[in-house]
Amino acid sequence: MEYVSMVLIVILFTIFSTNISELHRNQKRIESKLDKVIEHLGLYELSMEHISDDLKSELIGLVSENKRVKAIKKLRDATGMGLKEAKDYVDSL
Repeated sequence: MEYVSMVLIVILFTIFSTNISELHRNQKRIESKLDKVIEHLGLYELSMEHISDDLKSELIGLVSENKRVKAIKKLRDATGMGLKEAKDYVDSL
């Protein structure tokens, strides 16, 4: 009886992890398409408006601490920028 429970748990875990992986792939695909649409429409400048002075100061601090990846992630979370756009912005600081 214990083996049946363990096998069932493993099967359920496999199914859920597969679904989560598929969701992540779909999300990346959708974000990529959306980034292309935003770039094509020239709307990427709008996300620059959401960069407050506090955020900019925090990003400069992260860059000075050599935490560029964390700065890029924080910028993307705050503004919705694409990866390349956020990287270019952080590199310009």
